[in-house]
Amino acid sequence: MRGDARGRAPQRIARAVPTEHTENKTQSPVPSPQKKKGKTAVIVILSIFIVGFLVGVTMLLITLIRAWNEQKTFDDLSNMVMDTDERNEDGSLRKYDELYNKNPDFFGWLKIEGTKIDYPVMYKPEDPEYYLHRDFYGNYSDSGMLFIDGECPRVSNYYLIYGHHMNNGSMFGELPKYAKADFYQDHKTIFFDTRYENRDYEVVAAFYGKIYDTSEEDDHFCYYKYKNLTSETKFNEYVKNVKANAIYETGITPQFGDELITLSTCNYHTEDGRFVVVARRIKDTGKSANASASASKTQ
Repeated sequence: MRGDARGRAPQRIARAVPTEHTENKTQSPVPSPQKKKGKTAVIVILSIFIVGFLVGVTMLLITLIRAWNEQKTFDDLSNMVMDTDERNEDGSLRKYDELYNKNPDFFGWLKIEGTKIDYPVMYKPEDPEYYLHRDFYGNYSDSGMLFIDGECPRVSNYYLIYGHHMNNGSMFGELPKYAKADFYQDHKTIFFDTRYENRDYEVVAAFYGKIYDTSEEDDHFCYYKYKNLTSETKFNEYVKNVKANAIYETGITPQFGDELITLSTCNYHTEDGRFVVVARRIKDTGKSANASASASKTQ
C-alpha cells in the first residue's frame, strides 16, 4: 500500500453536510392561496346570512306595521257607525251616514260573531276590482276591502262578496274555518246590513271551489259565474250545485224568492283554489233587526 511522503495512508476528507432543523422551521408570513379562499368564502357566506336576516326582519316589521295601520283604519271606520235605529227621509239607516258621506262606494257592513270578520263592504261596478288592494280611502292596502262583484245588480236577491284570505286572520282569513261542522254549529248566522236594511243570514253550505280555465268551465260548477239569480231557472241551478258540493249538510235548501249571499276567498287546497260560504236571508225574525244593528258595530 502506497503512502504519502510521511509513509501514512491517504485520509478521505469528510465534507460538511448542512443539517435541516425541522423543529425550528420559519413559517412564511403570506397565507397560502387555499387558506385565503377559505376565509373569503366564510366572509361571503356570513355577509349573505346577515343581509338576508336584516332584509327578513325589515320585511316582517313592514308587514306588522301595515297590518297595525290597516286594523286601526277598520277600528276608526267601526267607530263611525252610529248607535241609532233612526232613518233618513230616503229610508236609509242613519247609523251609516258618516261612512257613506266619506265614500259613496260604501254598500253595507258584514259581521260574523266570534271572528275577525267585521268590515264594511264596498261596491264599485264601474271598476269591480278597485278595492282588491285599496283601503276605504283608496290608498294601497295589502288586505284590500270586502267588495261585491260588479256584475251583481245594486238592488238584488243575491250578492257575491269577495275578500282576501289573510294569514293573520283578517278580512276573510277565517272563512275556511267553515270547513269544520263544529265551527258552523257555533257560527250559523251572518249579519250583512245594507244602507237600507238590517239583515241576518243563515249559512246554507260551505264548499271548496276553484277558478277554472275557460276550456274546463263547462264540466265544473263555476259559482263565480253566477252574478244574477233573478231567473228561477238560474236560482234553482245554483242552489242545486251548492248543495251538491257542500262539505256537510245544514238542513237548509233555499227556494226561489229567498235572498242569498255568497262569500268567497282564496284557498290553498289546489291551484287557484277558493273557499265559499253561501247563506240565506232570515225572514221575519222579530229581534233580528236589533241583533244585526248591534252586530254591525264592533263592541
